[in-house]
This record gives sequence, structure tokens and C-alpha cells, in this order.
Amino acid sequence: MHSSDDRGGRSTSKTRQLCAQVHDALSFALGDSLDPILTDLVLESVEPLEGDRHVLVAFSDPCGHGLAASLTALDRARGWLRDAVAAAITRRRVPALSFTVLPAGGAR
Repeated sequence: MHSSDDRGGRSTSKTRQLCAQVHDALSFALGDSLDPILTDLVLESVEPLEGDRHVLVAFSDPCGHGLAASLTALDRARGWLRDAVAAAITRRRVPALSFTVLPAGGAR
């Protein structure tokens, strides 16, 4: 992996650190959620999109709630989850969050 200023789409150590911080913040937030779908989802990864301005958060759905229900629950909680990330990171700008739910078995 090359280190760059991230304008070329390559990860830098700062971007990897941000993704780790977002992962931790979302893991804690989802554990505190009152939505049973959100508490059942398993956070698989956080990957940068557009450098550090946007991240893609991938989940698996081991309880079988389904893609539509899982994405609807995540979309409903988007602001709350972004607030949790904002409270946990040390950056001026909080990245936008995009969500995906991996097919059963975690295949990408």
C-alpha cells in the first residue's frame, strides 16, 4: 500500500486511523442502540471513499433481517451514528457515512 496525500484514492496512515476510529465509535454506538436490527448487525469494515471525507461502512446480517430492513434501520439512525462518530474523532470534519450490508456468509 502506498502512502500519499490521498487525492489519488490511496490510503494514508491518517485515513486508516480515521477508519479505525469510525469503526470503534460505530461499534460502541450500535451496542447502545435500542433498535433490535441495529444491535444484531455485525460491523465488518470501514473503508475510505473520497479520501477522508466519506467512508463506506460494511455490515453483515447474521440474524437474517434482510437487506431492505437493515439498510432502512441504518438510514434512520444515520444522524445519530454520525453524531457518535463526531464525538469520538479528533477532526474538524466528520466523514459522511454510506452503508452496505454484505450477503449472507460475508462474501464481498
